[in-house]
Amino acid sequence: MSRDRFWITLVDVIPDTPDNQDWLEYFGDRAAGGFVHVMGMARSPAGLQEAITAELARHRWVPRAFDDLELLTDLKAREPLSQAFEEMEAELLRSGELQFGRFFLYPSKELATTDWLAREAEDPRLSFTQSTVLNNLSGMFRQLSLPRLDEGIGLTGQGRDVLEIHFPHREETELDLTIQVRVDEEITVDYEYGHVHFNPGVGEDWVSQALDFVYGALQGGVKVEIWATGDKLEKSRASILLDNGEWYPLALWSATPDPPPTAEPQVVKLLSFTYPEGSG
Repeated sequence: MSRDRFWITLVDVIPDTPDNQDWLEYFGDRAAGGFVHVMGMARSPAGLQEAITAELARHRWVPRAFDDLELLTDLKAREPLSQAFEEMEAELLRSGELQFGRFFLYPSKELATTDWLAREAEDPRLSFTQSTVLNNLSGMFRQLSLPRLDEGIGLTGQGRDVLEIHFPHREETELDLTIQVRVDEEITVDYEYGHVHFNPGVGEDWVSQALDFVYGALQGGVKVEIWATGDKLEKSRASILLDNGEWYPLALWSATPDPPPTAEPQVVKLLSFTYPEGSG
């Protein structure tokens, strides 16, 4: 199996009809469609598209668009793979079968609004913490202008063990943000190259800490440093911007139990959906 035939793309998926039972069973009646990264082996981009279309047809789902379709080697030449992409690549190499990432759903209007989030927060299937997070996100969006947020917010997991909110970045070189709120009282904020856990073990104000982190990440108050060997992700560290202008390390992700890195990171990114000062 040749890795130079490995492709990756972001697929916009919709059900063939609104009453598609497979779609409703998987995602409920609140989602008009979803985005999912797919990795596969093919001789050409057209071959990958045909394979994905055939696989989706088993559920009577339809690919509405294929975005960012490229060779995996080209993606790896630009930056190290995220942990999720590394796992997909390893399984593709092992099995040779199409690899689907996590589905990120979007509502019928495609653009999530503050009113939509507030309505979702009233869903009786949600826990108190899940409703609190959605209400606070709705309030954040009333305060912030986020021009680099791509097509609003993806929301899935209502009524299940995990409520998941996805913030896709308009610029593919920047980082997406995903918030997972579990009914067993834990909030995880994922930034592609690592994640931060918030739960009662970090203090009574753990929900407020998580929301502060998200608020900072939406507007550039969280810095992600990435260490890699070639195209393999080794470590990442997230730091929050303090009021005095200094960066405070909050979370370190590492592929090995080695001590924190002392060398300079290969990549540094600010989590932000706003334009830097003086631009945009």
